[in-house]
Amino acid sequence: MKSAIAQMRTKRPSDKKKLPVHQEINILVVDDDPGHRDLLKTALTEEGFFVETANSGLQACQIFDESRFDLVLTDLNMPGLNGIELLKKIKARSPLTLVILITGYASLRSAIEAIRAGAYDYLTKPFQLDELSIVVKNACDRIKLIRKNNNLLDQLKKIHEEASGEIFIPEVEDAKHISSLDLIQSLRAQLLKVYSRASNTQSS
Repeated sequence: MKSAIAQMRTKRPSDKKKLPVHQEINILVVDDDPGHRDLLKTALTEEGFFVETANSGLQACQIFDESRFDLVLTDLNMPGLNGIELLKKIKARSPLTLVILITGYASLRSAIEAIRAGAYDYLTKPFQLDELSIVVKNACDRIKLIRKNNNLLDQLKKIHEEASGEIFIPEVEDAKHISSLDLIQSLRAQLLKVYSRASNTQSS
């Protein structure tokens, strides 16, 4: 573990651009190894994130019940509640929370199990800090896109219901397989359509 932590420390590029301050992104780091846990917290805090830590899966559940998090980074192999079990409990509490699993060995079986359980991504130790930044940045982009989708959908519902008095149902077929970009474009098109219809109704 010490060699992995040392490698992570020594491979931070001096000219690496920091992510913008992410005050609205809350991250929970879960690891029973204090050195690794503190290193992750320091690295993510320097990137502008609000970070809390837990030393076990059980403590993570307790913290999560008190305050919701947008992103959880958890070690896979922990005593008591392991990473996969924690992932399932987090998803049951907050389906939109993204979870990144950290494993000490590259295992196709564990990776498949993690993805099937709902993990957003996974990292294999030892990893470099720039690898961590890339994975977390991608997760943040995903979180922001989900928020954008939800905000557009809320606007669309509000305008539609004010104009027609009917409950709005999005016109998106097979939403399970549609991309986030396609969903945003679809919602924007519907929003413009409903807004135009509402404007014409008010002017007539």
